[in-house]
Amino acid sequence: MTLAVPLLAAQSMCSGSEAEPGSCHVPVPGAGVTTPCPRPILTASAVYEGAAGLHAYREGSAGTCAISALDDPRSFRAQCRALHLGSAVLADVRSSSLRYLRSAHHVAHGAYDHYQITFNLSGDLHYRSGRQAAIARPGDILIVDSARETDAYVRAPNQGFSHALTLFVPRAALAPLKWAPGGGHLLQWSRDEPLVRPMHDHLSQILEAIELETPVGVAAAAQRLIERLAGSVRGRTLLPPAVRHSAHRSAADSLERLIERRLGSHALSLKLLCSHCDCSRATVYRLLEAEGGPIRYIRQRRLQRAFQELISGRVPFGQILALAVRHRFASEATFNRAFRRTYGIPPGEIRDIAARSRRAALARGAGGGVGGNGAQVIDWIRTLEIGV
Repeated sequence: MTLAVPLLAAQSMCSGSEAEPGSCHVPVPGAGVTTPCPRPILTASAVYEGAAGLHAYREGSAGTCAISALDDPRSFRAQCRALHLGSAVLADVRSSSLRYLRSAHHVAHGAYDHYQITFNLSGDLHYRSGRQAAIARPGDILIVDSARETDAYVRAPNQGFSHALTLFVPRAALAPLKWAPGGGHLLQWSRDEPLVRPMHDHLSQILEAIELETPVGVAAAAQRLIERLAGSVRGRTLLPPAVRHSAHRSAADSLERLIERRLGSHALSLKLLCSHCDCSRATVYRLLEAEGGPIRYIRQRRLQRAFQELISGRVPFGQILALAVRHRFASEATFNRAFRRTYGIPPGEIRDIAARSRRAALARGAGGGVGGNGAQVIDWIRTLEIGV
């Protein structure tokens, strides 16, 4: 899977046009559909090779992450395909070994707020987001929060291709993750866990519907997968397998769950955290040391919640003060300083970037969503929740 969302050559599945064959795992559509198609499935594809291809891949993805090759750039190859499924965007990526770094700057200027559900098919995916770290082997499933900083390494097997399928879904589609530790920003299911086989079966149903060119069937299969995954996270221990056994991490997990439930409350305090885990202030600080301590962690989670509101379009002009108060900041000035320190730009600018991005995506999406010079997959992701 890739965090990159490069500019791809776009087409409509219902148009009868053809993409370059063999460029990725998702079957290339044929010459038409036999069932009613109220809305075409939009597709986009690209192939990158060598040092020039790596440069083009970097440039096309610069708005979402920074990319660097882990092997000789001259041997670089990437094959990418994306499909708009209605309730999700499916990205199918094969590539050489790469590093993807998504910084706070990328999060702020990308102006989208979604989860990524990644099915790893070949190679190893090494992820780090905050205190969470995960190594996904072939067959594993990851959920990554696109609104959080992430450092990812993709290791291709034997100098060949890594291969992953990723569904981008709106945050609301996986609403139960809101109450997970840290907002569920990096979750992992091992291929041996009971949920994984049914999830791969749902993915196969999506791919079969794509091959049959039935947009309604594709959308329905994608929705079933998302609903199954959303239902599975309720009550689950959401730490990666490598750290689930740790008593230290279990205690930190419990604290973070409490923080998520009380983020909007005046009652959230260091005293409450100590009482919750029946421990001293020093122990609470030690448990949350990886996040910079409890005070910094609470502030960062409140800023992240505020960020999500800002890019969702739910904060009207002139309402930054109300947003600051709602997220328990002492004043608008305090909120602005903390926000700028984290994201590099003031909150009002984040809101305006998101609004402009949505308007531009809607304009480019007119007439079926395929622009004359190709469409950016990021536009599809930004407009998922508005059903464009």
